[in-house]
Amino acid sequence: MRGVAKVLVVIDTRKEKQIALNRAIEIARATESELHVLSANPKPSEASREKLEALSSEIRDQGVKVFTQEKWSNSLVDTVIHARQMERCHLVVKDYKPEGGLLSAFSTPNDWNLLRQCRVPVLLVRHDRSYQSSHMLAAVNGDPDDTHHHQLNQAILQNARLTADVYGATLHLATAHPTTMLAIQDHGDGATDKDRYLKHCQEYAHNYGIRPKDIHVRPGPAESLIPELGRELQADLLIVGTQARTGLPAVALGNTAEQLISDIDTDLLVVQPRHHMIPLERELER
Repeated sequence: MRGVAKVLVVIDTRKEKQIALNRAIEIARATESELHVLSANPKPSEASREKLEALSSEIRDQGVKVFTQEKWSNSLVDTVIHARQMERCHLVVKDYKPEGGLLSAFSTPNDWNLLRQCRVPVLLVRHDRSYQSSHMLAAVNGDPDDTHHHQLNQAILQNARLTADVYGATLHLATAHPTTMLAIQDHGDGATDKDRYLKHCQEYAHNYGIRPKDIHVRPGPAESLIPELGRELQADLLIVGTQARTGLPAVALGNTAEQLISDIDTDLLVVQPRHHMIPLERELER
């Protein structure tokens, strides 16, 4: 999060407890960034405007430069995307909204759509514990043969390292490797899949300042491993990536980040490969 100059936080003025706003204020203070508060409201009223102004006053009292906006553009996701583009924000913060059951191919949860369409990192907030001196978990694809995920892994780890440094947090690195039957296969060099995944993650750990004891390479699907490891470490933030697939490929395969949303109890920071995201340097120059 270092280098972030403006944070967009999405709020609902009807709520008494604003955990996304509290998190965004914490981030703005830690990074000395501006805060743009968006009330995505299709039916603005005098009461909602008064609540927004009261929140704005409280934020200013905490020493944070804040701007507020109440608007609606067709849908929640369209409203957020449009506001982010117009305000040139470098991070979107939103509370996690649980949506029951698996939705059909023609109905996708708002959070999923936002992760796919947003061209800057998105932070979905689930709790109000401080990140200071916490544990953070970066989940990558540790397959050394999967060059397609290399850029995404780098984006995950770069964002994770910068965020952990801002808060003095311990950063952990995790990957899932094939199940036991496949993991014992010899690839001709005497190394099993587990060995190869571990070596690959050790290289990442060396490049991003992660201690060897904080590397976690375990068998099984990432969708079940990562939530379990997050609870074991009592992590307060999980950093993952998404390839932002859309259409039938996403319906058939799903994105790991999207599958994790309902199974974790940590905040979730989601990034896309660097070539998908707007370069921060270009945005800061505007």
